[in-house]
Amino acid sequence: MDLTKIKNDILDIRIFCGRYFPFVVIPLSYARITASEQVPTAGVDEKGRMAINQAWWSTLYVESKRYVMIHEVLHIALCHPFRAKGFDHDAYNFASDGKVNHAITEANISGIDFKNDGLVTLNTIATVTKLRVEDLDKMSTEEIVRLLENKANQSQCSDIQREEQSQSGNKDSFGDDLLRGEANGTTVQEGDAIVAPTGSTEDLKRTWKQLCQKSKAFAKQAGTMPASLERVVNEILEVRPPWQTTVRFGLRNSSTADSSFAYPNRRNDELPGPLGYSKTVFCLIDTSGSISEEELSCFLGIVKYESRNASLRVISWDAQAYEVLKAERPREVASKIAAKMKGGGGTVCLPVLQRVHKIMNIGDAVLMLSDGDIFDADKSETQDWFKKVAAKAGFAMIGYTHKPVEAPGFSSAPVQANQTIVTGAV
Repeated sequence: MDLTKIKNDILDIRIFCGRYFPFVVIPLSYARITASEQVPTAGVDEKGRMAINQAWWSTLYVESKRYVMIHEVLHIALCHPFRAKGFDHDAYNFASDGKVNHAITEANISGIDFKNDGLVTLNTIATVTKLRVEDLDKMSTEEIVRLLENKANQSQCSDIQREEQSQSGNKDSFGDDLLRGEANGTTVQEGDAIVAPTGSTEDLKRTWKQLCQKSKAFAKQAGTMPASLERVVNEILEVRPPWQTTVRFGLRNSSTADSSFAYPNRRNDELPGPLGYSKTVFCLIDTSGSISEEELSCFLGIVKYESRNASLRVISWDAQAYEVLKAERPREVASKIAAKMKGGGGTVCLPVLQRVHKIMNIGDAVLMLSDGDIFDADKSETQDWFKKVAAKAGFAMIGYTHKPVEAPGFSSAPVQANQTIVTGAV
């Protein structure tokens, strides 16, 4: 098997990327690449090795070869083969392809193109999830996968892929490229020893993450780091803690304490003892018609958990803000809150923001829980009220189950409706 042409192609692509797409240079230099007939087109195996079908590769134009190589290198650099563990394989493949293809397309670099209607894009995913491309762009790959893992969405993903492959006339879709198992073949590029496939999955993931950090720094230094690429790179470099951790530490930091001689000091009798103030947490619960029973149950579970260590105020809302419900201990949640909550209308958050801003004290915590499908969230007046509430609050956060919400001053985190509430102390 003569591999001279494909080796020269890889060298040309590396030179091209050095000038126009510098982020790819380092991971492309480190990656192990094989020519394999096991794959119909190209792909990356579970050890992070790239495999290319030489016959298929020879049919591509120069611009398409660049696109394919950059696409597969981004899968490796972003650790998609390792991050996919524990998720539905096809759903993760579908989501990660959409994110990678969007990053390449939005970079809008001349000389990189793949003329094939069968590519999965964020537009493709938008037709399945019913979310806007702008919202999907803000979500991590894992958040999108959780939406796709819904059985109805999985079926629609498969239908869309088959339809696009049929329209493109390409039976072997280039998009189905997160390979199961290991791909064997003839070595085209040996790659670096630190990413040798003999390492464990965690070691390989850690190494590629470090290389991803170096690649980002190199691209920044070169002055060519497209915003679309930076967002998808930050998924792995700026890992967000679980939402429970964010809430726990946010509420802890928002609480205030003082000292008084009325309380003993355990270290010295001549010093004042600690005097804590009970914090108030306002939970703004979306009870609009789009909220499922499972989501509402999850929200009430969060409320019950927070009522252990705080004076709790709950305001249910849809297109209007309803009465303020109070609970001082967990056992009161069912009788004083759940039984009295109202809703079922549209989803407009301005009234509840105005209400909580009026009745809250400076330093109180505000936790808004919603599916994220809020009609007026992007309107300028609503954005201003998000800022006002956040400025007055000691801690402000939005937990969403479906769609991210852009709320100035608020922390934001995805909430899984079936996720267990942590029991650590606040």
